Amino acid sequence: MIANFFNKTKPVTVFTIVLLLFLYYSFGCIKNNFEFFSVIYFIKKTVIFSLFILFLLIFKFIIKKNKLTKDNSYALLLVVLFLGTFSEAIFSNPIFFSNLILLLSIRKIYPLRSGINTKLKLFDAAFWIGISTLLYSWSIFYIFLIYVAMLIYKKVSLKNLLIPIIGLVTPLFIYGTYCFYFDKLPIFYDRFNYNISLNFEAYNSLKFIIPISFLVIMLLGSLVILTPKIVTISNNLKFSWNVLINHLLISILIVIMSPIKNGSELFFIIFPATIIIANFIQKTESVILKNVLLYLFLILSISVYFL
Repeated sequence: MIANFFNKTKPVTVFTIVLLLFLYYSFGCIKNNFEFFSVIYFIKKTVIFSLFILFLLIFKFIIKKNKLTKDNSYALLLVVLFLGTFSEAIFSNPIFFSNLILLLSIRKIYPLRSGINTKLKLFDAAFWIGISTLLYSWSIFYIFLIYVAMLIYKKVSLKNLLIPIIGLVTPLFIYGTYCFYFDKLPIFYDRFNYNISLNFEAYNSLKFIIPISFLVIMLLGSLVILTPKIVTISNNLKFSWNVLINHLLISILIVIMSPIKNGSELFFIIFPATIIIANFIQKTESVILKNVLLYLFLILSISVYFL
């Protein structure tokens, strides 16, 4: 059964997940005006697919190092099923590259609890958010996640409060200087175009209504059931769980405010949503329920192509 197969992280499970991603990616390429005889097209898509594998590896590294889930592949599987369900997220390069860079920031935020090299981690986390902002302007709001983590992990000091600002401004200043030197300041200013769109008309189709409804139910159920149990336990997950919830809230805010409403913006909730749901699945004692939930995710990721 699917739950038992992904219950442990093994080379065969990782290979299966990558293969599943390849199938989603290939089908998406064919669906989106596949260019059969373009060598450049194949090279470009191969490079981007390789970056998706890199995304999965960094994702797995973060959750393993910070013990955000147990030793299983549920979260990794959910990431791929999420991308398969909302295939627009796979083919929006600015949003994908922005989230890939954000992973490098997240890689520094969650380990703040260790208290090792705190100032360096704060600078690095904000620095990567600055770069991600240049790719997709709304990424700048993740700077608040650094301060939330600082409060939760009790790392607040005057220096620590200032360091993220310096880290965020550094790549923006470098890029702004480059644009000024080459007389391209309009391009620099355009990077900070915060148009807000609250038009959710695109979500009215069944391909969005059904999976989003299921995702919302799973998230709310996971949070309601797990949060009281986790916060009463004195361990590292309790603090990371609080960071995860705030991470999810910031991501939802970005999705709501984003001018892009075609499903690709949902990429921003992948990290917190999949980890939260993975924790619910791994803590569920009923093997039948685990299998049912995972099969539902799989079925949804396939059925959306026929809606």
